[in-house]
Amino acid sequence: MRKNDKEKPENQLQTKYKNPYEYEKYIKRNYVCMKSDSYKVDISQRLYYRATRDKAVENWLEQNLDLLPDCMKSLSDMVVVTGGSIVSCVCHMNNYNNISTEIGAADKGSKQISRSTIRTTNVREIQEQVNYNSIFWTSEAESAGFQAKA
Repeated sequence: MRKNDKEKPENQLQTKYKNPYEYEKYIKRNYVCMKSDSYKVDISQRLYYRATRDKAVENWLEQNLDLLPDCMKSLSDMVVVTGGSIVSCVCHMNNYNNISTEIGAADKGSKQISRSTIRTTNVREIQEQVNYNSIFWTSEAESAGFQAKA
């Protein structure tokens, strides 16, 4: 075997798209969370690029995008039950295993807006924090209990 005939590692084979632009169009067209009016999903160009080069990154991204609508509904339901409403919600996916969700919720009684940031490695961890029902009663540093792995 010649030097240039080396095989690519298995995780870098068989991604859906070779071009980040085409992959971004596919994601925006096929995932419900990308069309939501109640929250915004912001995926970095770097993550699209990595997903076209690495099957593990592609799988992680698509799995989390599948889970996001249910997670955001649970978050909204939790805020409503506590007497508030979500004013803004942006889920930033900047890199593999790095999700930062910024939430602004208003208290119906005082009209005061509380902001919280949840930093996680996947959407399931956002769901865990929602289930603990603590994201608006603790400081940002405490509520970011699930630290993203680099």
